[in-house]
Amino acid sequence: MYIIFGCDDVGGALARNLSKSGEDILVIDNDETALGGLKAPNIRTVMADVHTLDLVSLPAKDAIAFILLQKNFEDNLTVAKRIKKSFPDKFILSRATGEKEESELLGNGVDHAVQTVRIITNAIFGELETAKLKRSVFHLVSVIKGATNKGLAIFLQDNPDPDAIASGFALKRIAEKYDIKSNIYYGGNIGRQQNKTLVNLLETDLVRLKSPDEAMKILNAVDKAALIEASISSKNNILPTDIVPNIVIDHHQTDFNLVKGEFVEILPKIGATSTIMTRYLRHLDIIPDPPLATALRYGIRVDTCGFTRNTTTEDLEAAAYLSPLLDVGLLNQIENPPMSAETIDIIGRTIRNREVRGSYLISFVEFITNRDALPQAAELMLQMEGVSTVLVFGIDKDKVQLSARSVDTRINLAFLLQKAFGFMNAGGHATMAAGSIDLGIFGDVTDKKSLLRITFDAVRKKFFSAVGIDIEKREIPDELELMVSNSTKN
Repeated sequence: MYIIFGCDDVGGALARNLSKSGEDILVIDNDETALGGLKAPNIRTVMADVHTLDLVSLPAKDAIAFILLQKNFEDNLTVAKRIKKSFPDKFILSRATGEKEESELLGNGVDHAVQTVRIITNAIFGELETAKLKRSVFHLVSVIKGATNKGLAIFLQDNPDPDAIASGFALKRIAEKYDIKSNIYYGGNIGRQQNKTLVNLLETDLVRLKSPDEAMKILNAVDKAALIEASISSKNNILPTDIVPNIVIDHHQTDFNLVKGEFVEILPKIGATSTIMTRYLRHLDIIPDPPLATALRYGIRVDTCGFTRNTTTEDLEAAAYLSPLLDVGLLNQIENPPMSAETIDIIGRTIRNREVRGSYLISFVEFITNRDALPQAAELMLQMEGVSTVLVFGIDKDKVQLSARSVDTRINLAFLLQKAFGFMNAGGHATMAAGSIDLGIFGDVTDKKSLLRITFDAVRKKFFSAVGIDIEKREIPDELELMVSNSTKN
């Protein structure tokens, strides 16, 4: 049973809703007309003055809670004191109009106070967020529809992760709703077995491009271009530097002054771009099929590190929406693939080559062909006792690839790597970030031992300098030192 004091619009509506759930309700008010509007078998009413009502006569033994919804604060306060005195073990909930009233009620026996202003404000805020989403989706669709003749090219970040892959396919699905043809492109490599399995699961080809010139040919052949999980052309993507994408959707921290496009949606507070794409799909009444739902759900889980890192209400809501739609068998295939021999080898080199200074660990794994093994190695080393920040790096063809992880709340990894290696060469989040530095003329060095030495010395010096740790001087060739220094200025 619930005992409600006060039968205005709120009290009456609450009594009727509780009644529908089968609960017994007792409503007390001194307004006979208000009480007369409550007609239900399990609603009893009592007309009485709350100041003189004999509380002992109430069926308090069976009461789950007393609910105080009288218009006058003093009345609620008086009744709260009386109830607490007569029934100290009963739960009391009361209405309050502000923090001052809430504080006084809580100090006089009320277990929980509900601020009506706060409820109304939150409701309005939620509706305004819906309005913003509606505007964003309308704008996105209008840009997509502009690709009616030659279609839409969707470019992902280099070495795309599950979040980028799933988000790209979600945008493709939106384009399909409006009969717009599209293809998905990426630079770099898809090396991690989970990511390969994910692409196979979605049963649609991703086209790998090897140079910005190839990307330019694609751009010249389509009406519109989208950039997903990246925001600035050539920064961790295959697009030429001077290209302005029509659509930019991302959740990474960036310099908003450098981002251009017809439609730009960058939400760093949200944990995954897959969350943003799921919101678009829901607003457009596009129900993702099991493979796409599985991909989006996995993308959210990976980018939030199992919902433990940079996770928002929006991420949780998107995951909850997708969960009944996914294919559990397919998800198990993605999450538990065999580990490649190179990945195991890179993890071994990470352990062997590690250098620890304070709570910082770096490890140079030398030459690699699977860039996706770096974050796996970094995450593993983060479990080492006393270590809170990890940087693992290696040389892949003509680039130095970086992957960093941290649990140190005092630093922001994205900003740290940008400080060390340049804004255009690094980015990510506060706790997980990555980078790629072009070796330039050193990519053709025939003496591999010299290349390894100068690369290790330069990256090591720049990283430890950025975190404020002094290291011993080493001889670093002027050319490479100049190359890395110039990167920090870009």
